[in-house]
Amino acid sequence: MIEFINVGMTYPNGNVGLKNINLTINESEITVFIGLSGSGKTTLLKMINRLEDNTTGEVKINGKNVKDYNIHKMRWDIGYALQQVALFPHMTVEENIAIVPELKKWKKEKIDTRINELLNMVGLEPKKYRKRNPSELSGGEAQRVGIARALAADPKIILMDEPFSALDPITRANLQEDVKKLQKQIHKTIVFVTHDIEEAFLLGDKICIIQDGELIQSGTKHEIISNPKNDFVKKFIAFKKKEGEIYE
Repeated sequence: MIEFINVGMTYPNGNVGLKNINLTINESEITVFIGLSGSGKTTLLKMINRLEDNTTGEVKINGKNVKDYNIHKMRWDIGYALQQVALFPHMTVEENIAIVPELKKWKKEKIDTRINELLNMVGLEPKKYRKRNPSELSGGEAQRVGIARALAADPKIILMDEPFSALDPITRANLQEDVKKLQKQIHKTIVFVTHDIEEAFLLGDKICIIQDGELIQSGTKHEIISNPKNDFVKKFIAFKKKEGEIYE
């Protein structure tokens, strides 16, 4: 379980990034942070693995303040998938996936088995893709490898920061469906950032709407649709009202 308790962040120049965030993220669920650009959603995500630090309040994982963990070991235990996949260009697919297991000193045989397992899990044939370089992958294939890398050391928590936003609509839709199916197998705690309300409704068990550094509303898709908290939330979801299938 991840908890944000009265979390705030003020930058050195005095600008306020986040204001008094109180939120519980349940285990084995997909929680989606959504908001406009500059709302603070990615900053909030990065506080979980301390790529950003809160200046007030506490962020806890399993009841322990994240600042009390060994930062390197904590990050090894949290998967991270980004919009810019950031595969190391000089390393093959298998070498990219093996990075964290090697840091954790897994045995070679265990790593080898895990690479095959993960590539199959994300829909890439191991014999075909293990030895490829990132330059030989399409955008969708690279993102699948990025997801495999995030899962490599079998972390309980996965952070996904707009991982599909740079992809074409068809590839993006396929990957969204694949994440839903994959979650039914792996039951991870996934925190997902997006600016797309349809993506949030499709993936999220819980959806957290963030505006100007404040958590405006959190709940299920149906709770937010049936009882939007304010005009901002109403406007944010209004342009999808015509597409009834996402409201069923």
